[in-house]
Amino acid sequence: MVYLKHLRWFHSLPIFHLYGCFTGFIGYLIPSLHHWGILFTFILILDLPISLVAYLIGWKYGGLALAWIMVVGTLWWYLLGRGAEFLLDTFVRSSRPTSLFLSNSEKRTTDHDKS
Repeated sequence: MVYLKHLRWFHSLPIFHLYGCFTGFIGYLIPSLHHWGILFTFILILDLPISLVAYLIGWKYGGLALAWIMVVGTLWWYLLGRGAEFLLDTFVRSSRPTSLFLSNSEKRTTDHDKS
Protein backbone atom coordinates (compact mmCIF):
# COMPACT_ATOMS: atom_id res chain seq x y z
CA MET A 1 0.00 0.00 0.00
CA VAL A 2 1.30 3.43 -0.92
CA TYR A 3 0.75 6.28 1.54
CA LEU A 4 0.29 9.82 0.28
CA LYS A 5 2.63 12.36 1.80
CA HIS A 6 0.59 15.41 0.90
CA LEU A 7 -3.04 16.45 0.99
CA ARG A 8 -4.83 15.73 -2.27
CA TRP A 9 -6.79 18.57 -3.84
CA PHE A 10 -10.14 16.79 -3.57
CA HIS A 11 -9.79 16.78 0.22
CA SER A 12 -9.99 20.57 0.23
CA LEU A 13 -13.71 20.62 -0.66
CA PRO A 14 -14.92 18.71 2.43
CA ILE A 15 -12.41 20.55 4.63
CA PHE A 16 -13.78 23.92 3.48
CA HIS A 17 -17.32 22.64 3.99
CA LEU A 18 -16.63 21.47 7.53
CA TYR A 19 -14.78 24.71 8.33
CA GLY A 20 -17.73 26.72 7.01
CA CYS A 21 -20.16 24.65 9.09
CA PHE A 22 -18.16 25.18 12.28
CA THR A 23 -17.70 28.89 11.57
CA GLY A 24 -21.40 29.39 10.90
CA PHE A 25 -22.36 27.39 13.97
CA ILE A 26 -20.00 29.44 16.15
CA GLY A 27 -21.78 32.50 14.79
CA TYR A 28 -25.03 31.15 16.20
CA LEU A 29 -23.55 30.21 19.57
CA ILE A 30 -21.46 33.29 20.42
CA PRO A 31 -23.53 36.50 20.36
CA SER A 32 -20.58 38.78 19.54
CA LEU A 33 -19.89 36.71 16.40
CA HIS A 34 -23.51 36.63 15.20
CA HIS A 35 -22.54 38.02 11.79
CA TRP A 36 -20.76 34.72 11.05
CA GLY A 37 -24.06 32.88 11.39
CA ILE A 38 -25.13 33.96 7.90
CA LEU A 39 -22.44 31.65 6.53
CA PHE A 40 -24.55 28.64 7.50
CA THR A 41 -27.35 29.93 5.23
CA PHE A 42 -24.99 29.88 2.26
CA ILE A 43 -23.84 26.38 3.17
CA LEU A 44 -27.44 25.20 3.14
CA ILE A 45 -27.89 26.69 -0.32
CA LEU A 46 -24.66 25.16 -1.66
CA ASP A 47 -25.59 21.75 -0.21
CA LEU A 48 -29.02 21.90 -1.81
CA PRO A 49 -29.50 18.27 -2.84
CA ILE A 50 -28.38 17.15 0.63
CA SER A 51 -29.87 20.03 2.59
CA LEU A 52 -33.43 19.23 1.49
CA VAL A 53 -33.53 16.66 4.26
CA ALA A 54 -32.24 19.27 6.72
CA TYR A 55 -34.95 21.70 5.60
CA LEU A 56 -37.63 19.07 6.17
CA ILE A 57 -36.48 17.91 9.62
CA GLY A 58 -35.06 21.24 10.77
CA TRP A 59 -38.40 22.67 11.83
CA LYS A 60 -38.82 20.09 14.54
CA TYR A 61 -35.33 18.64 15.13
CA GLY A 62 -32.77 21.42 14.70
CA GLY A 63 -29.84 19.49 16.17
CA LEU A 64 -30.44 16.54 13.89
CA ALA A 65 -30.60 18.86 10.88
CA LEU A 66 -27.32 20.48 11.91
CA ALA A 67 -25.64 17.09 12.34
CA TRP A 68 -27.04 16.00 8.95
CA ILE A 69 -25.53 19.01 7.20
CA MET A 70 -22.17 18.65 8.94
CA VAL A 71 -21.75 14.91 8.39
CA VAL A 72 -23.64 14.10 5.19
CA GLY A 73 -22.85 17.46 3.58
CA THR A 74 -19.14 16.94 4.18
CA LEU A 75 -19.40 13.42 2.76
CA TRP A 76 -21.27 14.86 -0.24
CA TRP A 77 -18.44 17.31 -0.97
CA TYR A 78 -15.90 14.51 -0.59
CA LEU A 79 -17.77 12.41 -3.15
CA LEU A 80 -18.07 15.41 -5.48
CA GLY A 81 -14.31 15.94 -5.25
CA ARG A 82 -13.59 12.26 -5.89
CA GLY A 83 -15.95 12.30 -8.87
CA ALA A 84 -14.26 15.40 -10.27
CA GLU A 85 -10.86 13.76 -9.87
CA PHE A 86 -12.15 10.63 -11.60
CA LEU A 87 -13.49 12.66 -14.53
CA LEU A 88 -10.29 14.66 -14.74
CA ASP A 89 -8.19 11.50 -14.76
CA THR A 90 -10.44 9.80 -17.29
CA PHE A 91 -10.87 12.58 -19.83
CA VAL A 92 -7.84 14.80 -19.48
CA ARG A 93 -4.85 13.01 -18.03
CA SER A 94 -5.09 9.58 -19.61
CA SER A 95 -6.95 7.58 -22.18
CA ARG A 96 -6.97 4.36 -20.16
CA PRO A 97 -9.87 3.59 -17.78
CA THR A 98 -9.26 4.41 -14.14
CA SER A 99 -10.83 3.34 -10.89
CA LEU A 100 -12.78 5.78 -8.75
CA PHE A 101 -11.20 4.60 -5.51
CA LEU A 102 -7.51 4.28 -6.43
CA SER A 103 -5.16 7.22 -6.16
CA ASN A 104 -2.71 7.99 -8.97
CA SER A 105 0.24 6.46 -7.11
CA GLU A 106 -1.72 3.27 -6.42
CA LYS A 107 -2.64 3.11 -10.12
CA ARG A 108 1.03 3.29 -11.03
CA THR A 109 1.94 0.48 -8.62
CA THR A 110 -0.86 -1.77 -9.92
CA ASP A 111 0.20 -1.06 -13.52
CA HIS A 112 3.78 -2.12 -12.70
CA ASP A 113 2.58 -5.22 -10.87
CA LYS A 114 0.77 -6.45 -13.98
CA SER A 115 3.84 -6.31 -16.24
